[in-house]
Amino acid sequence: MKNWPYFLITNILVLFLHSSCKKEKVENPPTLYLKAGDNYTSDSSFVAIGGKIVFGIVAEGIDAPITNLSIKAEGKNGITTMLDTGIYEDNFEWSKVFYQGVDDTLNWIIAVMDHNRQQVSVSRWIFKDPNSSFGGLRYYPSIKLGYQGNLEYGHYFDPVTGKVFFADSAQLFQESIDMLCYFKYSEDNGVNLPSPTFSSPGENTALTGELYEDFYPELASWTTVNYTKWDISADNGITSDEFTNAHNDSLLIVSYNDVWGKKKYKWAMPGLFIPFQTTAGKKGILKVLAADTTETGIIEFAMKIQY
Repeated sequence: MKNWPYFLITNILVLFLHSSCKKEKVENPPTLYLKAGDNYTSDSSFVAIGGKIVFGIVAEGIDAPITNLSIKAEGKNGITTMLDTGIYEDNFEWSKVFYQGVDDTLNWIIAVMDHNRQQVSVSRWIFKDPNSSFGGLRYYPSIKLGYQGNLEYGHYFDPVTGKVFFADSAQLFQESIDMLCYFKYSEDNGVNLPSPTFSSPGENTALTGELYEDFYPELASWTTVNYTKWDISADNGITSDEFTNAHNDSLLIVSYNDVWGKKKYKWAMPGLFIPFQTTAGKKGILKVLAADTTETGIIEFAMKIQY
C-alpha cells in the first residue's frame, strides 16, 4: 500500500497529458461562391452607367447555419455597405441586383457569416464603361395623388407614362404601377405626427399589413406588385437649383443611396426632395409641393426620372 500515492499521481498525470493532447474541434467556415454565366456580372466587367450588376450568391453552412450576408463596395472614397442582412439558413441561393454608378472602379465584396461567427468572402472588380454617358430623363412638373380616403384623385402612379390610376384601372396595368401614397399618423421619437407616405404595391411581399388590409385591399389580389425603394437619408444634399437645372440623369444617379433605400417614405412634407429607385432600376427624384394631413386629402409633387 505504500506505493498507492505514487500510483495515483502517475494516473492523474497520464490523464492530464492525455486530455491536453486532445485536439480542439476545428469549426469549418461556410462555403460561398458566385454563379457564372450570361445572367451574372463576372469579375473585371465593364458596365455602363445605370447598367445592371447582378450577383448570383450561393452559400452553405458547414458546421452551423448562416446568420448574415453583407455586400460592400470599396472605391477611392472608402467602403459603402450596400447590404447587411440577418438570416438563419443552412444554405441559400439569392440573386442581388445593383446598378452601375459614376465610380470608375469598385471592388464588390460579398461575405457570409455563420452562427459560429466563421466568415468567408468573395470579391468582384467592376469598372465603369468609359464610353458610357449620362442619359435623358422624364420631367413631370405636377402630379397629384389621392390618399386612401380620397374619391376624386387616383392613388396609383405609373412614372413612365405619368398617368394616375384609380383601383379598377390600376389593376389592368399593375406591371406599370411603381408608386402609391396614403396618409396616417406615424410615431417619431415617441410622438405621433401626421405622415403623408409614399410607398409602392410591393411594400410587403407577403401582402399583409395595413396597406393591404385597411388602405388598398384590392392589392391583395394583384399578381404583380412592383417594389420601389425610397432613400430616407436625412440629408441627401439636393437643392432647388440642382433639381431645376437637372437636364440629364446625373443628379438622379448620384443622389440615390441604396444603403438608405427603404420600402416607404414617411412624413413626406412640402419642400422635401426624395430620391428613389423603381423595380426596373430607374432612379428618380421627386419634390413634394403640397401635402394634406387628412386621409381624404392629396399630395402633389414634381418628379424627374430616368428614361
